[in-house]
Amino acid sequence: MKFEFVPASANSRLDHVGSYRRRLPVSLDRMYENALDWQHLPHLHSSSFGSIDCERAGAWGWRAKVSTDSAEDGTGGSTEAGSSSTLELRLDREARRWITRNVAGPNAGAEIWTHVFVVSDRVLDIVVDFFVPEVPARARDKVGMAYAKAYELLYDEDVQMMTERQRQLDQRLDGVNEDEVCRLERVRDLQLPLQVTMSGRSFVVNTLAEGAAAATLGDWVVYPAQCPHQLGPLYREPLIAGTVRCPWHGYVFDIKTGNCVSGSQCSLGRVPSVIQDGAAIELRWRSA
Repeated sequence: MKFEFVPASANSRLDHVGSYRRRLPVSLDRMYENALDWQHLPHLHSSSFGSIDCERAGAWGWRAKVSTDSAEDGTGGSTEAGSSSTLELRLDREARRWITRNVAGPNAGAEIWTHVFVVSDRVLDIVVDFFVPEVPARARDKVGMAYAKAYELLYDEDVQMMTERQRQLDQRLDGVNEDEVCRLERVRDLQLPLQVTMSGRSFVVNTLAEGAAAATLGDWVVYPAQCPHQLGPLYREPLIAGTVRCPWHGYVFDIKTGNCVSGSQCSLGRVPSVIQDGAAIELRWRSA
């Protein structure tokens, strides 16, 4: 078990059902960013969140209506599938904590207090306290453990996102080498999608050809391996009707145009051109 569950002590608040403690390999900036990022919840945490409708958000935090498609309500409490709640998260940077309140719906009145302690630049300790009203004393440990296990899953998923984003931010992005060429031989034998690197940037080579059809020049597509929104991984995602969807925030991009077709103004940006040469293809920053 990666985390420590601490049962509520005898002199705790009556509604305190326990605490979750864990060390995370992330920076304080990434943690604050993650806490304020309501948008990722139904995409990265689909087992806990079905949908989210944000009522308001800002540097202070956010308030949103959420629905669940499972037996968890996203804050560790048990609900019936398809139920909805109103959650509010308020961030206190001075105290290095944020408080998530279940304002309405099942488990209304529950609060989750998250405190962060900086160990080093990219190592944090967190202590998460669970406060749930009207839980009999004999059931506190059981309810507290249920919350802790739910948070373990949420943080497992969040850590993957935060560390991948940090890795991408750490990569130096210089200007492109206009004369650079990436040649791929025997393209019919390639295992697609294929990641390639040009000018220090990762791209995905794929084809729009379906089934066993041999790809022609118009079928080959190249797009960034990371989403331009917050650098989510696009390289593992399938192409569906010429589009790719970010698993972190649900942004959908048209591969041919690079435009976001799910309501955002961001785009995939500049990508290499594809030039077919017999059984090979070449990726170039400029046409031959």
